[in-house]
Amino acid sequence: MAFITCQHMYKKYPGTDWIFYNAGLSIEQGQFLFVLGNSGSGKTTFIKILCGQEGYDRGRIFVKNRNFRNIRRKHLHLWRRTLGVVFQDFRLLEDRTVKENIALPLVITGFGKKEVIDRVNAVLKLVDLQHRADVPCKLLSGGEQQRVAIGRAIVHGPELILADEPTGSLDDDHTRRILQLFTTLHRRGLTVVIATHDRRLPLAVKGCRTVMIRDKNFVDVVPVKRANK
Repeated sequence: MAFITCQHMYKKYPGTDWIFYNAGLSIEQGQFLFVLGNSGSGKTTFIKILCGQEGYDRGRIFVKNRNFRNIRRKHLHLWRRTLGVVFQDFRLLEDRTVKENIALPLVITGFGKKEVIDRVNAVLKLVDLQHRADVPCKLLSGGEQQRVAIGRAIVHGPELILADEPTGSLDDDHTRRILQLFTTLHRRGLTVVIATHDRRLPLAVKGCRTVMIRDKNFVDVVPVKRANK
């Protein structure tokens, strides 16, 4: 089943060339998708469009066969509750603790105290940060901060994870750990979309799909492993 379908999508900013021109892409429910592209190719713009943070000029986007423009106009807040969004720069409240950051979406949307505690504890275990629960986020490593950001993105039980360069500032060890976490979430039934410039990442996730932004459109590609020398 197609979760998200983009048809004949056009997008540009004032004074710029087209970022997307007659672009099309279908994302299946339960898919693990990498969107590859160089800097400035439109990866972040695409994530923002799916989040409802950016509009698009022409074309149609459907979410489970519903026109996305109608969702954006009337029920954008409900759509965003089905999303978990992860950014390269983490966007944490650095003076707040790990558990306070993870709990934030639940507190904002009015979850009860017991459910907040139960959900946060489950997520802390999933991202392996139980031992850091009461530590202010400013004292964490970059890899730990990204795991907090992922925990915050999934604590409310989204259907779709959108990640924009989630490993862009991490070393190889932390990158592997973050990809393992996304793989675990995918196995639990979430649809995962990761935008990245790093062509090595799809090689680490078995069974994923990879598209590249090329000539202002989305093109399916098959990552090729280099032969060992």
